[in-house]
Amino acid sequence: MSEVDTTPTVGPWAREKLDALAAYLDFYTKVLKNQGHWVKSTTFVDAFAGAGRARLRRRLSEGAAESLIAELDPLPIDADAEEYIHGSPRVALGIANPFSRYVFIERDPARVAEQEHGERYRIELRPGQCDEELDALLQGDLGRSGHLAVVFLDPFGMQLSWSMIERLAATKRIEVMINFTLGMGIQRVLPRSAELRPGWRETLDRFFGSPDWYGQVYEEKADLLGAKTEKRRDSGQRLLEWYRSRLKAAFGHVSPARLIKNTKGGHLYYLIWAGPHPKGLDGARYILSKGDKVDRASAA
Repeated sequence: MSEVDTTPTVGPWAREKLDALAAYLDFYTKVLKNQGHWVKSTTFVDAFAGAGRARLRRRLSEGAAESLIAELDPLPIDADAEEYIHGSPRVALGIANPFSRYVFIERDPARVAEQEHGERYRIELRPGQCDEELDALLQGDLGRSGHLAVVFLDPFGMQLSWSMIERLAATKRIEVMINFTLGMGIQRVLPRSAELRPGWRETLDRFFGSPDWYGQVYEEKADLLGAKTEKRRDSGQRLLEWYRSRLKAAFGHVSPARLIKNTKGGHLYYLIWAGPHPKGLDGARYILSKGDKVDRASAA
């Protein structure tokens, strides 16, 4: 009996995200190679590293798909067209000018074990929680004088705390690339009725670092039946711009938000760069502007 393939499956949109990450990391290390003789070390931190590779999900042909029950699998896999792509750790290791050090944070020990890449790279594997492991790194040399870093923050939901983002920003030497999971995670827990499930308001307060997100999502309205709270029609856009403004206040510079869609055109999440240097913004703006974006304002 053949072994069951336990490789995680991702949608085709994952490639767009990973291509953007690879392009920025390549830009970052090339700039430092040419101008960064004063830099003691560079570190790439993947705070939600996941597996070393993933199986790309594809649709069956239209005729074959119609014979399946869509409710069971809206995106069935075509076994004859399976394709594997590198996960973010291998993408980062594959750039032309490598970082001095790579740190991969992943709670699943089995996935962490997949990140072994021999002796060519200096790699630290940390099988723990994102905030706890980043805290330990910040207590070491991460972000200290002469030590620069890029931190990739790619949570599936809202596991990341705003207080940790502020701590990364406070070093003035760390840049972040953030997957802002607006469609996949945040909007799904924000009902039109404003009646949030127990615990979600506290989770969102921790994620955004402020209770002010509520006013970006909901508004008071009055009709013949009295006052009521409703979800704003533009709540997603308002949340995104508010979040970007907070990133800019913390880091100094923030990129436009690159929209990543699924195969049906649905909005999944946004890639956002934030950092302390205008040169980084130049690269991030160029790379992230290649895809869909919703930002129309200045990203300076």
